[in-house]
Amino acid sequence: MFSDAVQHNVYSYELWLMYINSRLRVDDRLDAYNDALSMLCQMTAETDKDLQERSAFILDIFLQMIYFLCMSGNIDKAVSRIIGILPTAMPDNSGDKLLADVISCLTMSDRCIFWISCLYVLIYRNLPEEIIDQLEFQKALPRALIWPSIDPSVDNRDKITDLLNFAACKMAEDISECVKNGDPSYLMLSQFLAVNHISCLAAIGGLKSSVDMLVTYMKEYPMCPQILLISARLDRKHGTCPGLKSFDELILNWPKEAQGIQYMWNQYVEHALATDAELAEKVLTCWFEEHGKDCDIQSNAAICIELSSEEPGTSSLVSPQAVGSGPSISEDLVFRLLNLSLYKILENNLQEAQMAASKALKLAHGEWYEHCIREHAAIHALELEKSSSSTDAQTRATFSLIIGYLADHCNLPTRELLSRRFCQNIKKHRLRQLIDDTIGSVPADSSLINSVLEVCFGPSLLPKSISDVKYLVDFVETVMEALPANYRLGLAVGGFVAKHFTGYGAASTGTRFWASSVLINAIFRAVPVAPESVWLEGAGLLEKLHATEILKRFYQQAASVYPFSFKLWHAHLNYCKASGSNTESILESARQRGIELNLTPT
Repeated sequence: MFSDAVQHNVYSYELWLMYINSRLRVDDRLDAYNDALSMLCQMTAETDKDLQERSAFILDIFLQMIYFLCMSGNIDKAVSRIIGILPTAMPDNSGDKLLADVISCLTMSDRCIFWISCLYVLIYRNLPEEIIDQLEFQKALPRALIWPSIDPSVDNRDKITDLLNFAACKMAEDISECVKNGDPSYLMLSQFLAVNHISCLAAIGGLKSSVDMLVTYMKEYPMCPQILLISARLDRKHGTCPGLKSFDELILNWPKEAQGIQYMWNQYVEHALATDAELAEKVLTCWFEEHGKDCDIQSNAAICIELSSEEPGTSSLVSPQAVGSGPSISEDLVFRLLNLSLYKILENNLQEAQMAASKALKLAHGEWYEHCIREHAAIHALELEKSSSSTDAQTRATFSLIIGYLADHCNLPTRELLSRRFCQNIKKHRLRQLIDDTIGSVPADSSLINSVLEVCFGPSLLPKSISDVKYLVDFVETVMEALPANYRLGLAVGGFVAKHFTGYGAASTGTRFWASSVLINAIFRAVPVAPESVWLEGAGLLEKLHATEILKRFYQQAASVYPFSFKLWHAHLNYCKASGSNTESILESARQRGIELNLTPT
């Protein structure tokens, strides 16, 4: 059925997606990806909207293909195709007139993501999590991509370097074209690429090569906060590399007429707080002497003065991403208030600290809103640490703060699936509601709330311990009501309960069952499906929670969601072996998909 559908609708992303997902063997699915890309690249695009949509569809199908190859144990095929882009590729390796067509159909922003993803796969043999989380959505540039260092003896280092240089050259050409055409996004894109170029070089070549490139980019983009912050942090850590600039030097030489100085102070304080509390106090005192004395928290006068000083016709709501520079005037004020809040905590004036942080949060917007809400939560945590309340009381207060955040719809953003774009043309509300009820609505994005949990409790997202599990249950149920697909929190709950409720009494058994239920519901309700790594981690936690019968069905569901995941099939096989269950059916089911579990993936 789907084969006929795509033959009659060759430019339908939605139908191609269904056709791809209906293929039952590895080779068939790979062919389906290739066919989809080939057809979508031939789609005509007459308007900017058409260009954006075509680019989004093609990039998503390409990234899903790479993800599929990685998880099915065919990473070498993915690497081979990526290397085939290089002009030095051998004739049998150059699959890739198709990939050349793919690149030509992508917008500038999507090309950035394409090259970053290809490099990441070549280095780490998988897509970055920030990209995996965006599959089936319009892709945004990942803001905090991590590039871990790799073994100097890695086999394909030369190929990685070749691809990095080739990608940098290609993107430089594209950015030059953007400048000629007057595209204002070029600065933001070029700075994004510069930051990741530096980080990638550090991962594959060490500090020296990355510092040389960093110094070059600092000269090219002397007012880019992200690039300058890399320099300042490296200077604090190493301090011996020529060309690097320290926080003190950057702040001292920051042009008086330029915005962004408050952000730089804020980052200096944040860095100092993480490494040297005494230095943080000195920095805050210095900041207050220069910028804090005339900031009156009790009135809105300072706010009005600063906002009214913006040029007529400029909007304080324009995101810095849109112009590729640092914070705007209103955003400088946000960071000024955050810095003042930190200073008030230093003075032990917790009431005024909270007032300043709350005012900053009300003013924040766009990219800086997420930063601000994290700082708002961090300041709240600092206040609690300075209070004399018990650890349990602090935990409950933090739970209340986060539940308060849930009441604001700004903290529960939703993203539109690419496959639901057709709904934009449906005018009747009842019909759209019927579609949502039939195929399920897309749950709100949990990343903002999870980032706040991380600020408050660390990577575990939950407190290290709690005296009464009732508080945890009430909190988690409240969050899950607003964010039913928050599988990150579900995993955190599973880990917490598996660690603290190991007994076989009624209370421990009931709590483990509750945690299993939270975990499974969150994973099952994700739209689109949760990443492969989440299913793997979930299976491991269910085993620790002794959810034996549930785990069997969980693996069955996982096999239907990711039928080509070598790791999931292998985990299921190992579980069956450990529990004494029959393994032949697992081996045969995987074999039918084209996956041999007795072989090591390549």
